[in-house]
Amino acid sequence: MPYELLISLRYLKAKRKQTFISIITLISILGVTLGVMALIVVLAVMSGFEYELRSKILGANAHILVYRYGGEVKGYRSLAEEIQGVEGVTSASPFIFTQVMVTS
Repeated sequence: MPYELLISLRYLKAKRKQTFISIITLISILGVTLGVMALIVVLAVMSGFEYELRSKILGANAHILVYRYGGEVKGYRSLAEEIQGVEGVTSASPFIFTQVMVTS
């Protein structure tokens, strides 16, 4: 019998008069087992939904924004086509970013 297994079994067994220590040992082993199981489940779920999470986060915010301070971008359509022609770029779209006041 390996030395480590012998020591672990010795500490898991309770003496005849000390059954309470065996119950505490059993409860602690069950607690650690439950914690490890929960950690494994959470890691599996997070890695399983990593692609979905990343696509939703990146779908709301752009990777790169091109601004021109002090006015509008001249030739924005040709600039969007040029950016879309870069390898690895999946989409490019112009938008208006300004301050407005809404009244009802």
